[in-house]
Amino acid sequence: MQIYLLDDDEQVVAANRFLLKAMGHDSLGWSHPQQFLDELDDNKPAILLLDLAMPELDGLAVQQMLVQRNSTVAVILLTGHGDVPQAVTAMKRGAVDFLEKPIDARRLAAALSQAQLKLDQLVEQARVRGCFTRLSAREREVVSLVATGLTNKAIAEQLCVAVRTVEVHRASAMTKLEVANMAELLNHWQLYRG
Repeated sequence: MQIYLLDDDEQVVAANRFLLKAMGHDSLGWSHPQQFLDELDDNKPAILLLDLAMPELDGLAVQQMLVQRNSTVAVILLTGHGDVPQAVTAMKRGAVDFLEKPIDARRLAAALSQAQLKLDQLVEQARVRGCFTRLSAREREVVSLVATGLTNKAIAEQLCVAVRTVEVHRASAMTKLEVANMAELLNHWQLYRG
């Protein structure tokens, strides 16, 4: 797994890289949030140990940008003096954990395990979003109506098309989305809607 560190204190970055190395993980570090965001490949799965308190952009702002960019990056926030509202905000945005500095190796190991699970979800969500980009506008519309529970007949009436037309769009969408049944289709829709 690829691990990134972002902390405005270069000594903290170095210390955490040393800790990760001792735990058997290689890592890359940054001390400037904007540089990190500029260099980040949003499609490359990674785990980010992210400092909460930074002068340019704080950790919550960086996390929000990653969410907006649909990055496949699982975030673990680090702080020397975080508070409950910040932790709640971070967790609502999908952070895996909120660890206090200095980092305890056991807590970090547990957080990295959880982050790997989150990362798997993010990668799957990115894959599903990629499948949805292959749908035509009408196929996406049919899938959204199927997801609301409408029958083919009800969809046809709402779209003023033949039932057979709905069936064709639905079948085509299922092929493009690589799903075999309704349960998978609905699961993909939920992932796509994120």
